[in-house]
Amino acid sequence: MMNKHILFAGVLIWLASVAALGQQETPMNTVIRSYEQGYFQEVIGIAEKALGDTAGFAQDEIIYFRTYLAFSLVAMGQEDGAIERFKQILTVKPKLELNPEFVSPKIIEVFKRAQAEFFRAASNGDQRPTLLFEKGRPGKFQGIWRSSLWPGWGQSARGETRKGRILKWGAAGVAAGVGLAVLGTYVSHQRYLDATDPGDIEAKYKTYNSWYRTRNFTVNLAVSFWAYNILDLIVSN
Repeated sequence: MMNKHILFAGVLIWLASVAALGQQETPMNTVIRSYEQGYFQEVIGIAEKALGDTAGFAQDEIIYFRTYLAFSLVAMGQEDGAIERFKQILTVKPKLELNPEFVSPKIIEVFKRAQAEFFRAASNGDQRPTLLFEKGRPGKFQGIWRSSLWPGWGQSARGETRKGRILKWGAAGVAAGVGLAVLGTYVSHQRYLDATDPGDIEAKYKTYNSWYRTRNFTVNLAVSFWAYNILDLIVSN
């Protein structure tokens, strides 16, 4: 009974933590919601902060940040800033066009000006490519030391957002399992040591032995998970 109660409580705690993680607001969600509500200055602040250090974002997310930033700059009358952001997007996606069904004529007008400047500079040989990652994509070594501290951190920092998120959640689950197994082993061991009745001693020992094997399994699982996480970065491009 003690095993089941501890396991059930641990599962509930783990599910609650996963649910809380799933409900966390991301910068991208905040940008989209703020833009739809007309809070353009808020969009500019969040997007510029995100673009100040893009190590944890995928390439498409960076482009969307720049897009909403450019749209908001147009809405605030800062057309020169919007043109620069559009030109940065065109460096990555030179064939990009805006859909007039969803984008206002004013934004399209500013975008066309950015296109003209971008391709004119390119034809003159003056267009210098803009780094997609403002601070540069972290190297393999930087990714490895990050993931050695917490699995998935290095993958996220190198732009593999989805893989990094999966590894982070997996690491949280494995850590919870190890903690639960260690607690169960400790409690069952104490109850075994406190038992005095011969029949009760045998039952308590079986419970303790079961938790002991579970603890060893979860520790080995955690080590394997950590090793896979590091190996993934070593063999990645």
